[in-house]
Amino acid sequence: MKTQVTSVGPNAPGATPSSPLRLDDYAAAQVAIQVVVTGTVNYTVQQTLDDPNSSQFPVAQASMTWFPIGDAAGVAATANMQSNYIAAPCWVRVLLNSGTGTVRLTVKQSGGIGS
Repeated sequence: MKTQVTSVGPNAPGATPSSPLRLDDYAAAQVAIQVVVTGTVNYTVQQTLDDPNSSQFPVAQASMTWFPIGDAAGVAATANMQSNYIAAPCWVRVLLNSGTGTVRLTVKQSGGIGS
């Protein structure tokens, strides 16, 4: 099991993304996601299949297209949440839409190299 953590906040002056987390292409597809909120925030968990490290179809990091997580509990959310992916995206991040608190995103992917 591989665990990655990123956080964003406090006092975002608008939309502020956390550092994106790269998931393992060679690990099992099942991924658990947990978001823990401190203070008052509004956030969205985002995902993308774009990959700046792709040998065939690289996408510049600044040009990556981010989509909201498919679970409505992680879109424009204000409270702690847990969810999962049955098929892993390439990258995951949390976007702090507004607020004066912090958001911590923890992602656990089953199996994988270096687990």
